[in-house]
Amino acid sequence: MKIRPASTRGVIANSWISSRRTFSNNAYFNNEYMGWGNLRVINDDVQQPGNMVPSHEHKNFDILGYMVAGELEHWDSTGVRNRAAPGQVQHMWCGSSIWHTEASIGSVPARYLQIWIIPKDEFRNTEPYYEVIDRPENFAKLNIDIKQDLQIQCGWIREIKTLNIQNKAYLYVVEGNVKGSDFELNEGDGAVLTGDLTANFNAHIILFE
Repeated sequence: MKIRPASTRGVIANSWISSRRTFSNNAYFNNEYMGWGNLRVINDDVQQPGNMVPSHEHKNFDILGYMVAGELEHWDSTGVRNRAAPGQVQHMWCGSSIWHTEASIGSVPARYLQIWIIPKDEFRNTEPYYEVIDRPENFAKLNIDIKQDLQIQCGWIREIKTLNIQNKAYLYVVEGNVKGSDFELNEGDGAVLTGDLTANFNAHIILFE
């Protein structure tokens, strides 16, 4: 297991948004952390109410907006206007081009994970689209159409459990903690797994495999 401690992530912050970045992205660069396989970005963002991300373009990424707290309102160039709340995941297939913006609405900050996945070449420059998907409360597969051979499992685990890893995986702790015989993972920590992991979980996690 190789741990990426939360405290070592990049931090981009201003008066209305803060972004803690596991991998190099835009203004944060660390040659040691350029992504994990086809998983290119995990940004743990907190956006203050009443603020909007300026409209900008993406191409040829699956981008997930994994909602943890608050509420976001989304607009994009395909004509979609929608809202997403905790328990949901926004999925943008960016394809040939999509412009979008996100506004934090309501009375509490919106916390969401931006997750970018590099697609297979055969899907590049295809038609973009947007959808909102309900995610499981308890740990289970996320049923989402990713343009890559990547399985995502997510949700809460509250027991001693073994994660059976077929090849290798990346674990991200969204909330809570994971305690093993010789390690402890807390909110914002990540870890590369190369074999099965047995631990005492009281945590909301995302597992990429």
